[in-house]
Amino acid sequence: MTLWVLGYAEKSKVIVMTIKDRLKQPLSVAELHIKESYKGPRPHKIRVLSGKKNEEFIPPQQFIELLRSANRIMLAEGGDPSNEEAFLEMLKGFQISADRVKICKHCWINKRFNFVNSKSIRYHDELICEDCAKEELLRAVRDSADRRSVDFLEQVLHKTRDLDRTIRMLSPERLDPEFTRYDTIRTTPSEVRVRIRDLPLAKKFKEMLLEKSETLLPVQGLSIEAGLLERKNQFVVSATATGKTLIGEMAGVQNLLNKKGKMLYLVPLVALANQKYDQFTERYSKLGLTTSIKIGAILIKTSQRVKMRTSPNADIIVGTYEGVDHMLRSGNADFLGKIGTVVIDEVHTLEDQERGHRLDGLIGRLRYVAPEAQFIYLSATVANPAGYAKKLGAQLIRYEHRPVPIDRHLLFCQDSEKAKLISQLAKEEYSMFSSKNHRGQTIVFTNSRRNCHKLAGTLSIRASPYHAGLSQYERKKVETLFAKGELPVIVTTAALAAGVDFPASQVIFESLAMGIDWISVQDFLQMSGRAGRPDYHDRGVVVLMPVPGKSYSSAQSDTEEEVAIKLLQGEMLSAGVEYGEAEQLEEVLASVAVTSSVQDLRGIHSLMFGSFDLDRLVSRLQSYRFIEKKGAKISLTRFGKIISAHFLPVSKAFLIRDAVLEDNNPIKIATNLEFFDAAYFKYSNQIGSSLHVNMPSRVFQGAALDIVFDGESLSQLDIKIRELMLNFASDFLTCGCRDSPYCGCAEQKFSEKIIRLRMEGNDPSQIIRTLEDKYGISAYQGDVFGYLDNAVRNLDAIELIARVHSKREVAENAKKLKKKVQG
Repeated sequence: MTLWVLGYAEKSKVIVMTIKDRLKQPLSVAELHIKESYKGPRPHKIRVLSGKKNEEFIPPQQFIELLRSANRIMLAEGGDPSNEEAFLEMLKGFQISADRVKICKHCWINKRFNFVNSKSIRYHDELICEDCAKEELLRAVRDSADRRSVDFLEQVLHKTRDLDRTIRMLSPERLDPEFTRYDTIRTTPSEVRVRIRDLPLAKKFKEMLLEKSETLLPVQGLSIEAGLLERKNQFVVSATATGKTLIGEMAGVQNLLNKKGKMLYLVPLVALANQKYDQFTERYSKLGLTTSIKIGAILIKTSQRVKMRTSPNADIIVGTYEGVDHMLRSGNADFLGKIGTVVIDEVHTLEDQERGHRLDGLIGRLRYVAPEAQFIYLSATVANPAGYAKKLGAQLIRYEHRPVPIDRHLLFCQDSEKAKLISQLAKEEYSMFSSKNHRGQTIVFTNSRRNCHKLAGTLSIRASPYHAGLSQYERKKVETLFAKGELPVIVTTAALAAGVDFPASQVIFESLAMGIDWISVQDFLQMSGRAGRPDYHDRGVVVLMPVPGKSYSSAQSDTEEEVAIKLLQGEMLSAGVEYGEAEQLEEVLASVAVTSSVQDLRGIHSLMFGSFDLDRLVSRLQSYRFIEKKGAKISLTRFGKIISAHFLPVSKAFLIRDAVLEDNNPIKIATNLEFFDAAYFKYSNQIGSSLHVNMPSRVFQGAALDIVFDGESLSQLDIKIRELMLNFASDFLTCGCRDSPYCGCAEQKFSEKIIRLRMEGNDPSQIIRTLEDKYGISAYQGDVFGYLDNAVRNLDAIELIARVHSKREVAENAKKLKKKVQG
């Protein structure tokens, strides 16, 4: 057995530990009082610190025997000098010597023992042991971080050997970027080098490509080697900014110039379609090629509409999935002409719960109507690429390396600190120029449109909100300024993660949610992939800003910092492409629009990911009188054609039919089909402050209507706001329903108000101004525009269904109303 005695001198006493076999937990701790005698300092009173009520003392002679039997006696540095001297003199009187040692003061306070040395952890200008440093770190995060978050902070601690610097990660104003870095995703370029000059491309097209580079990017080279220019179908999976788009363009343009047929380039979002339309129009008009756009019929006329070519007779058709599918569902596939190439971008949208079935159906229908076309599928993030490629009948081209390295940083902070921190990071980024002479620019992702505006307005650097609720004109303005490098920051929503191509060098996650749901690993990879473009930047930066302990709904068990670690460490999981019977019925109906053969219908659905019991679904649609089947032939009824072309679910089709048969007013039918729910209380913060409640900003969300409905609450509001709320209540909350105000009447009346304001000749901006002035309610132009656009489509369906059922008056009223809403 090894026995050590360790002393630490305090002002009036020396604390003495007895240590067995170098264990951190001592055998005993005693309080030694030294008394001056004629022989010099001697032990006077030795009290054992046991925590018991009855004090226990060690006789001085027993204590001296303990000292003599010890293998080593130590005196800790940093104690009271006079008492240290007395202790050493006492030992000297018994011919005993002591070593001076450095100990962890935090251990000592907690009645433990540990040495420290130059490799120990620095904290508050002293050294402490690693165990105590970890304990202090846990105290600093106040139990709000999960184990993986703490693991990461412990890694930082181990690396820096500095607890102060590690804890600063929880105090963003003092952050050291060197130690907030979670990891770096490095670039390992492929050895594949394909010279553009050697490609079998048309001369003018080749010259255009040579203006930008002598060689293709690695993933483009892999695609060429796998037969891209030999019209092979390909599924290309590669990180954002690796050059996937040009693969589709090379195939499509070369096929056009070789007279193989036009190119369809399909994307999930209108904003992305608009951008691709502009890019292709500018780029390929030089080759004598025309570009048009199909994003669904542009139904609402306003002065701010950007003029674009929409004819299907163009060489290149850029469209949204729904825009092109509308032509197929309407029986107008022939209008597309000869198709040589189909490029489908963001093909992982197949796994989207709401829209996946429509992309699945569209791909099946396009493969049927254009069997000779070359299909190129593009995606940055897919969990099961080999499975996708097999089902799509395409060769997998996979390139896993990023074109530029990305530094990923994890910053723990509070909501109140974010604006200041984002401003600081964005300013630093904007002050830097890459070797390509481009400024650093920042995309900030947040969880709601309201937060886009709030955060953009709070930053101390120029920033603009960007989301689907803005008008096309407003979005275009932001896109142009950012592309020119004149706008340092855009604040956008996770919904646009796969959207517009902004050349940003830095991506900041102000929130890790989309609405009140956590973003998925796929979404995160899409969003973080926006950082660092090879034509602009030398590196990318991704910053996550989780608030420890925060969640967005009571249903969430994870907290934001737990989600942050999961996203940084996570692997993608395939959700699969499965959908319910209502969606299956819609897709079967849409496919009957492109074929009259039962056998071909089976062929179309064998190309799709979703599993169908086709016989049962066809039988169901027959019973609904949506289709007619005679032997091997199948066709849509008049009713079925309307439902298919208008993307109507079966339930909505029956709602319209029943309302038409009851001679309901078309405006009532349209507003019951779809409410306008994207309305916001302009003064929600003031209302919340006055009533001391958490006032939802959205009008038709949570307890907002209850608060407005309560007369006692209204009496406590500022007179101007009270008047606005009373106007709202008297116009929209006066039904006699038992469930009022949650019966749906308020939403229906409010939606009708928007349509009636449009009928009076107001454009979306004027409608919003009227709602603000009369009710203190605001909305986004893009949302009002989209609602009116959908209202026109619904009114068109109401008119056509009314004619099918010989309800001429309802049909004529719907037609007149539709024209007024169109403007």
